[in-house]
Amino acid sequence: MLIELLTKKYPGMRLWLAQRLSAVVLAVYLVIFALLLLVKQPVGYEGWLELMSPWWWRLFTLLFFTSLVMHAWLGVRDVFKDYIFNIKLRAVMQILVDVLLIVYLCWSGVILWGIQFS
Repeated sequence: MLIELLTKKYPGMRLWLAQRLSAVVLAVYLVIFALLLLVKQPVGYEGWLELMSPWWWRLFTLLFFTSLVMHAWLGVRDVFKDYIFNIKLRAVMQILVDVLLIVYLCWSGVILWGIQFS
């Protein structure tokens, strides 16, 4: 039944499922992050650096931001489809949002992995 729903017969089902799965990733991350904050209670820059320094946590945080970008893209896309009836304006606004979301995702990766551009 589920596999049939993910076929081309129901084109919006994959996007709907992707948004729900990204919401699950966001929720799991936030719960784990809240528990981690309760346990470690970082104070100052050194405490936060220690909290965010393990490679697996940075990877999980990057997965969080990737899910956030995907979730936002799908949500904004649906809002634009529902409320902006001029197709050219909708396309321009969607491209602007797409570019900004890609920039934000790259920026979060640069911050998480400490990449220096100099």
